[in-house]
Amino acid sequence: MNPNPSHQPPPSSTYQPMLKESINRFLAEYRRGATDFGDFSSIFSRILHSTPDPPIQLVWFYSALEFHTNKLGPAADESSRRVSVAKGLFQLLVSCSGCCGSMKRIGVLAPLVFELCRLVVHREREVEGLVEGLVSYCSILCGDVVHGDDGVAILEPDFVDLMPVWMVDRDGSCGVVGDCVKGFFPLASDGIRKGIEMGCDVGSLAGIVMCEALLLKMCFAFDSGMAREELEKKLHASAVQTITGFRNSYFLDTLFRMMLEPVLPVVSLLGSENEVLLKEVLYRSVMMMDYSFINPQARVSLYANSLKDLAINWLFVAELAVQSAREKGDQGKAISYVSAFCRSCIPIQLINWVISQSGVGRKITRPNVSTPIALIKWLLVVEEQGLAAFGDETAKHGAKANIFTSRTKCLLPVIKHNFNTLDKNLFSNSLHGGTEAGKIDGDIEMHDTADTAVSLSSDGRMNTAASTDGTRKRKEGIEDDTKAQLKFMRCQFHENSVRENSFIFGQQ
Repeated sequence: MNPNPSHQPPPSSTYQPMLKESINRFLAEYRRGATDFGDFSSIFSRILHSTPDPPIQLVWFYSALEFHTNKLGPAADESSRRVSVAKGLFQLLVSCSGCCGSMKRIGVLAPLVFELCRLVVHREREVEGLVEGLVSYCSILCGDVVHGDDGVAILEPDFVDLMPVWMVDRDGSCGVVGDCVKGFFPLASDGIRKGIEMGCDVGSLAGIVMCEALLLKMCFAFDSGMAREELEKKLHASAVQTITGFRNSYFLDTLFRMMLEPVLPVVSLLGSENEVLLKEVLYRSVMMMDYSFINPQARVSLYANSLKDLAINWLFVAELAVQSAREKGDQGKAISYVSAFCRSCIPIQLINWVISQSGVGRKITRPNVSTPIALIKWLLVVEEQGLAAFGDETAKHGAKANIFTSRTKCLLPVIKHNFNTLDKNLFSNSLHGGTEAGKIDGDIEMHDTADTAVSLSSDGRMNTAASTDGTRKRKEGIEDDTKAQLKFMRCQFHENSVRENSFIFGQQ
């Protein structure tokens, strides 16, 4: 939400033609060796000062003019000059966006992150201080109670046109749009960059800036010279502090999507071994985090689909975290991740979203799941019934890939119908008020193979239960004659298993 809602950004039609012409002129003059862009600066300075909530494009172009002028100035020490210019850029971007909403004020810092990514190779203390300042600034803005309201604004198509202005001294970096985006967001994953090319909103841009800031901060921790165990502790503490400080859905969604990529984009800076360590640290950090702040009842404005997509991505990350721990033989860590999954409010939010969909609540009963892969499989069954739980085909393929790669033994849930002749259009008919052809058989059989099991109770707390003979059978009552019952077989977890218990939560 803008601090002063009476002021709105000027329509793009009032500045786009002039901005496009100015960009072309600047690029031509810079490549001819020009060092003085005072005429450009004075014009855009007046525009910015007369616009209470200026578009990001105008802020970026004006700050780029100032940045390149200062960068080309005389200095005795190249490294010190670049750090000094980066500090000036930080201050300029902050001052130019002071009247904007919180997400725009974070998103507008993308050029600063771009420059810090170029400076991080020097690993200088002053650069680390700038990164810390960036993280602190973002944390303060994320603490604003209205921080999410301006994030849905869509950036105009000329958003990408500003990237060559910042990368003008890197010949060949902007031959095509994809190259520009890759060069301008070096610490964003391929999937995130493709999303930018397709269209970006202000909140997503802010999420990318915060993720890159987190990764930059993590990079400096590897220069401490600590032993691996101590380094892991330091990384974890730093990651938890930063992630908790941001507490922002745009940031979390971007981070989760980056973690779903084969490698983190910092592999070029850290090397493969350190990248693996960092990813393990992030798994632990995001699994153990309290996500109650994304609850719609927690006075945070979130759109249902945004919350659902965030939950889906977290679910995939949770399954990868469990897999990673098991592959490394760390049984204790794997069990702790499953326990964290059961304690988290995110599975509850996701299940509630599915149940509450119009016309679907009468057909789908709450699942008995206690592991990420079990919930993924339930969502695939829901998807087959006609509800787009995963949003797009990419997410759906990701869900199926998790099933094939998961070593957690969990059978697909089975819908049991007590029909002589199965009405294949049953789900479709119910959505449109049709009558059913029969009733649902409510038998559910579950097999336990471990002596000790962990369950999620109706209030979301963890319970442990001792199993005597390793096998139990249960007859579930039917809430009404229209609900399909899901059959989930025991999710085995090596020698340990997780008991499945129903989520009983009220509608949101």
